[in-house]
Amino acid sequence: MSQKEPAHGTWLRRSGIILVIAFMLLSLGFVYTKFSYNNVKYTLFVENDSQCESYYSTKGQTFEKKCHWYFVNYTPSAWERMWYDNIQELQNKVCSTLTTGHNVNKTVLLMKRLLELQKTGKSQQHDEQYVNDEVFSRMFYRQRCFNSRTKMYSDGIEVFQLIEPLVGLLRDPLTICSRLDASQVPPSLYNGAVLLSKRHILLSISAPFYISSPSSQQQTISTKDFITTYSKTNVHPWMYDRSQMNASLTIGNRSNGKLILFDLGSSEFGKNVDIDTTSTRWFYEYYKRLDLNFDRIIAFEARVLNATVAWEQLPEDVFPVYTLINTGCTVTGKFNPWFTLQKIAKPEDHVIVKLDIDTFDVERALVDQIANDSAIHSLIDELFFEHHVLVDEMRAFWRPPPDPLSQSYILFTKLRQLGIRMHGWP
Repeated sequence: MSQKEPAHGTWLRRSGIILVIAFMLLSLGFVYTKFSYNNVKYTLFVENDSQCESYYSTKGQTFEKKCHWYFVNYTPSAWERMWYDNIQELQNKVCSTLTTGHNVNKTVLLMKRLLELQKTGKSQQHDEQYVNDEVFSRMFYRQRCFNSRTKMYSDGIEVFQLIEPLVGLLRDPLTICSRLDASQVPPSLYNGAVLLSKRHILLSISAPFYISSPSSQQQTISTKDFITTYSKTNVHPWMYDRSQMNASLTIGNRSNGKLILFDLGSSEFGKNVDIDTTSTRWFYEYYKRLDLNFDRIIAFEARVLNATVAWEQLPEDVFPVYTLINTGCTVTGKFNPWFTLQKIAKPEDHVIVKLDIDTFDVERALVDQIANDSAIHSLIDELFFEHHVLVDEMRAFWRPPPDPLSQSYILFTKLRQLGIRMHGWP
């Protein structure tokens, strides 16, 4: 006959079993949590202004994922395509075309939206497109990441940013041509429609962007969070570097990047004159309004300036970053502006170039160098160029140059296809 086990022994045994089971469950939970955590870390990352980085620790090894933005393509609006496809036919009837039919309606939509964006200054983002944005063309950018553990690339989110369409004379469409009556164009839209108007220019720091197509393989950041994050930054990260990423690429840090302006044909700063007649000052004031200051300003001017006057016109915050080269640009040699550009600019810098030196042969040669040399065009983010062409509406202002207007469309489109935000300068 078996002896009955004491009650306290049974309780101890059961307690021990319970503790063992609990320990096993906790261990399984820890392993599962660690596994899930590692999986999440391999698909999500945190991004700063210039790149996104994630670090992973597994079995004592650290792996890194680096991301950057690269240019995908340029997509013209339907309105721009119509002008591009028919520009040879429209060569000598730009104004008669621009001031009739649907072109008038689109011009009104375009200028209303541009004036709004230039006034607010910062790019205003929304989940859905603004109705007037259909008249704008688009620059597409995609985020690409490199995982040092797998040695593999993966594409992340894609965005497109608006840019003014190439239409008419590639300048403010409410200038040059005859004014229309109030039944077609609101009179207020003609306020500021002067010969040198820059109202048609949509700078990247004012251009709205939208999510194009989040990656089906990985969502790096929610659409709402993405828009919230980048609406707070004026110079967006896809404006720093557009080259394809490879395993050996050293990604620049935007915190070390500079805001650089090359003003080719700068004249004087223009302290006490109408801002529409200036260039360096126009850029300075536009960017300063958004709390952005240039780190370097390189100004080329062929006309001999009074040095004392030229330097006294500069604001105090411009004086230490300003370099005046009071000689004309050349196609070769040290006075070729791209010689200096390649010496001082880096991929993580935001570089703006304005070219208007009123010497057709040199201007065209310099632009061709940009278009044909990746070492040059990969450093330029925004380019402004007054391309003098043979067109009836501009004969009173330009000496007869050899190129037809169609060459402007071809040239500007090519540069946009290279990832440069190309604009017509008045």
